[in-house]
Amino acid sequence: MYTMKIFYKKMLKTVPLFCLLILSALTLPAQQFDLLGNGAWLSKISKEHPRIFINKKTLIDIKAKVKQDLCSEYEKLKKEVDELPFDAPIVMNTDLYIQNADGSIKTHKVAEQGQKLFKYNGGDQAVKIALVYLISEDPKLAAKAVNYIKLANYVFQWTASKNIWVDLTGNVRINALTAYDWVCSTLSTAQRKDLLMPMLNYIEKSQPEGEYTFRRTIGGAIDGNYGETALQWFAGLAGYGDGVDDVRSEKMLKAGGELFVDMMNHRERISAGSGLLSSSTVSYSFFNYPYSSFNFFHTWNSAFGEDLTDKWKQMLDFPNWFDWAAIKLSSTGRMLFHGIGDIGHSDNQLRMDDLYTHMAQVAHFYGAKYPDKIGKAYSLQANLPADKRKVLDNLFPFLPFILTDFNSNKVRKMDALDYGRYFYNSSFGLLLMRSGKGDKDTYASFRFGADQINHQHYDDLSFVIYKENFLALDAGSRTETDHHHNFAPQSVAHNTILIHEPHEPMPDFWKAWSYVPDGKTYYNHGGQNYKDKSLPLALQSTEDFIYAAADATKNYAALKSREVVRQFVFLKPNVFVIYDRVASVKQSQKKEFLLHFQEKPVVISTNQWKASHGGNLWVTTLLPEVPNYNLVGGPGREFEASGRNWELAGGADWDKTMKLTGKWRLEISDAKEADRSVFLHVLQASAANDSQQISQSVRKSGDLDIVSISDEQGNKWELSFNRTASVGLHLKMTDKLGKLKYNKTLENVIEKNN
Repeated sequence: MYTMKIFYKKMLKTVPLFCLLILSALTLPAQQFDLLGNGAWLSKISKEHPRIFINKKTLIDIKAKVKQDLCSEYEKLKKEVDELPFDAPIVMNTDLYIQNADGSIKTHKVAEQGQKLFKYNGGDQAVKIALVYLISEDPKLAAKAVNYIKLANYVFQWTASKNIWVDLTGNVRINALTAYDWVCSTLSTAQRKDLLMPMLNYIEKSQPEGEYTFRRTIGGAIDGNYGETALQWFAGLAGYGDGVDDVRSEKMLKAGGELFVDMMNHRERISAGSGLLSSSTVSYSFFNYPYSSFNFFHTWNSAFGEDLTDKWKQMLDFPNWFDWAAIKLSSTGRMLFHGIGDIGHSDNQLRMDDLYTHMAQVAHFYGAKYPDKIGKAYSLQANLPADKRKVLDNLFPFLPFILTDFNSNKVRKMDALDYGRYFYNSSFGLLLMRSGKGDKDTYASFRFGADQINHQHYDDLSFVIYKENFLALDAGSRTETDHHHNFAPQSVAHNTILIHEPHEPMPDFWKAWSYVPDGKTYYNHGGQNYKDKSLPLALQSTEDFIYAAADATKNYAALKSREVVRQFVFLKPNVFVIYDRVASVKQSQKKEFLLHFQEKPVVISTNQWKASHGGNLWVTTLLPEVPNYNLVGGPGREFEASGRNWELAGGADWDKTMKLTGKWRLEISDAKEADRSVFLHVLQASAANDSQQISQSVRKSGDLDIVSISDEQGNKWELSFNRTASVGLHLKMTDKLGKLKYNKTLENVIEKNN
């Protein structure tokens, strides 16, 4: 068996450093479902074709749906197929590349994927033609599909000869293999060999241990599982037991099967009922990642006749993850998100071209079994602009036709959807909160206690606050410059805690493809060294507040960290109380509380600042008693850290496109040097036209630091934090009518969201 452990060892020798960093987090959990068992599963595979995405039984349902619900979509597809030239010509997009004298090419940036250099890439066209063939049973279409499969093989070989990858996710090759599966019953063994062998050869050479060395997406069980390794599953399904290359097809099928089962088990454990899919970085989780889960469901069912949705429910809760991750949807269907992880931060918006399709697949797989939950998927679809409500525009053009259990007539907005008080995923230590779901509401995130590192930054204990725009944000940008690894993912770019130690090594982070070492050494700017050693301590809530706490001591190097604990309290709708206990190994190691802003904040009083960006954020330092403020930013200093400013590409106009990278940061420290510091901050978010401030004060009583707050509604809060004893919080609240509503000690317990 080609186990994930063997796969990991081989990857060590072949993949770029950033992939290794992801794989270094790989712990192989006991599988929730040992689907492959002792290998008997291979005997259950259908001996007939088609068996990839479609089989003879499901084809009956597809034909029925075409006659009933998808008549216009089918006619549109058929027209597109009819207009394709029968002979599948090689038509190059010569304006997208330059041919060098030695025969090599240089592509324009928009054509970094080699398949874009061709008018027809072969795979996408072949699968459309083959689908119409299956539905219409017109033998001429089978012959036409064969021509485009041959063209796909040409595209694969041509791009490889030019030392460039053919596509990012492998979808073109999946489509080509699927088209082969759908028409191969019309072919002789020799004809099958002529089509399949080049695809098997390409996929084998593109594996981590293969001979190809050009840039390509490797993929794996803990990330999106798209790219080269995942292709083995589809290649194995296409060729297994057909007499073309049975040995290699079986090897690929086994390797692909193990990879996908490991992925499904990993995702199930990571999601833990939250719906989060393998990464808290939304550009991954809502774009390519879902296809891997859905594709495995589809292909196992079509090839082995078994529905796997009872075994893995990770995608059932996917709508929940989206609802919380999206601050709002624009009229153009773009999702505004918190900006966590490997994100460019140009505008913190993500195109939602695939969302309708993803939710349609959720409904298809789970609708019959969980009708009470599927309303969320249909409701999210209804919230999209009309031009985003279609499933034909995606990586796999056959999807609208195989989603036979998706009912577009059920797409409607639902008002009474209960998503709980917050979103929490313990695997990535992600807590999302909001005062409501309107444009004027306050939204926030808090990171604490992650045990996964996939596309994670060194950002434990950090937070983001949004009201009418981003008031406290994650700074920096995913980019092709050194900024990408030496600033954006480092703790200094996040609203967390720093402990400075001179010449501390810079924590490693995956490098962009264009990275070239400059021969210089840069040191850690006070940040964390690990992403997965923080311990979540508490998460408790009512309809009025949310309290979370974590111990991130071990996320920092032992040479400087004795204690780093943050307690984070959201007093709805607009107030945040943040209490930090920070102890360094040496008194000289400076400790700092960080806040990042897009616009320059202004001083209001000796211990208060105001940052405006859409709304306002009022920042009050109650402890230390004598704080020291250092404002970093402005032209040439926006990303200053580790001895230099980590500029973004774009020259003087970089900020015309990078609008949410943060241009200013406020560093708050204790004016007196000490080995232990306590930070107590009250942050109030308000609307742009609202200057009303809450009243707040702090007093000490024994080992307690007690903050008193009167909020905008007239409620009186008293929060008592333990200064040095065990981490704890006592909360008391009297409402505006003078009635005592809360008087309780909040234990170190992680509650279940309700």
